[in-house]
Amino acid sequence: QPLLADPTETQFSILKYTNNSRLEGTIGGSWEAFDAKRANGSTVRIGIHAGVFTLLRKTGPTFPLEMTAFLFGLHTDVQQGHFSGRFEFAHVSAHLADGFSDPVRRPFTYSREYFTFYGAYSWHWLRVYSSLRLSNHAIPNIKRWRLQIGSEAVTRSLLGEKARMYAAYDLRIFNALGTVTNLTAHLGILFHSPSGSGLRAAIVGHSGRSEHGQFFDVRDQYIGLGLFLDL
Repeated sequence: QPLLADPTETQFSILKYTNNSRLEGTIGGSWEAFDAKRANGSTVRIGIHAGVFTLLRKTGPTFPLEMTAFLFGLHTDVQQGHFSGRFEFAHVSAHLADGFSDPVRRPFTYSREYFTFYGAYSWHWLRVYSSLRLSNHAIPNIKRWRLQIGSEAVTRSLLGEKARMYAAYDLRIFNALGTVTNLTAHLGILFHSPSGSGLRAAIVGHSGRSEHGQFFDVRDQYIGLGLFLDL
């Protein structure tokens, strides 16, 4: 299941900042090519995930595209009872787009490959998780490592069997011209099927640096309204 408050999760979403004119849009998801249940009750899944992350600027009736980032990864998931884990290898690159108008900042090569190990524990309405990410290749030579912790709480039925409230936070610590701490939090409502797919709407808060590669050195704080489609 996707990490609800992780802004780097591959998903379909749109997020409007309320404190400036920018919007974020993402297109992507995760697809399993192999799914097997073992005799001990554990489940193993192997698949791919991919996404396109965009940053746009609202200018009157138009939305110039400022930045795009592309991600492609391979993953293996294991679940045993309340515990789940993931190992993934992924590539990401980020590029300025033709709608970017800053006369000072110029595009540069932003590319990296990394390995990530996730672990999570789910119990009824609560999930806690953590991860460790190590880059084997990075241009520029930043974000060589990342530590992540987070939690999610989902209420029981609110407005029917599928509608529920949720709260989530995601904390990421990494190296980008010094040690950086990014915190993202959600408070919203979700309409999910028993399998975990469906729609979410949330108030989103973010504090720290930008999550977009071309702006990794830019301070980024915002409150926004987001709509998320979980596959």
